[in-house]
Amino acid sequence: MPAITITEIEKAFELGLKAYETNTTPSKFKHVLIEELGMNPNSAHGYIETVGHLLSGHCYTRTINAPATEYYLQQIYQRFTIDKLKIAVEAVRKHLDYYLTTKTSQQQAVRTIYEKYALICEEEFDFSDLEKAVQVASNDSSENRRLRLESAPKEPILIDARTKLYRRNPDVVAETLYRALGVCENCKAKAPFARKRDNSPYLEVHHIKMLSAGGLDCIENTEALCPNCHRERHYG
Repeated sequence: MPAITITEIEKAFELGLKAYETNTTPSKFKHVLIEELGMNPNSAHGYIETVGHLLSGHCYTRTINAPATEYYLQQIYQRFTIDKLKIAVEAVRKHLDYYLTTKTSQQQAVRTIYEKYALICEEEFDFSDLEKAVQVASNDSSENRRLRLESAPKEPILIDARTKLYRRNPDVVAETLYRALGVCENCKAKAPFARKRDNSPYLEVHHIKMLSAGGLDCIENTEALCPNCHRERHYG
């Protein structure tokens, strides 16, 4: 069977999205992939159907290749909220767990993609709530924040054991940003821009040892980084 092309993947996603949004069975749309792109009927159905499973968080047992998994998650991340991405990542986890029970394939390439997007979910968990809490903490004094931090638990609270999402302490974020004084603690460059909200220098707080790897949620385990250095820490 010929490899599934990116053209087929892109078209299948759009058809799957349409099927999901209109609550229509994938079989109503698979003829487009078959007639226009010459896709195998079973593959056409599976690639369309999987989009709906990802968006609803359901386990899917049909296999789609790694490039399709990456493309589907990327599109969901770009088009929907972070909450929808979490649902899709959970569906991929269920799929991987299912394949472990069959002992036919560990799908290592797909697992790597899953871990990448699970990390995105971890970093952006309850981001809007965290941002508001950080703003409140930033308006307080450094002395008060440090007093709270002395008695605050350093072990992060696990919110969802399935995708390892942790609740972050806003005092840790605020105090780390305060310590940096608007300068990246890695490259020593000034923050690239100011936040619209309060004109404060934009830096991102990074856990030196990731929470998911047992790192503590404390200022000793954090650094304030410019966006470039933050990406380099994760992907460089």
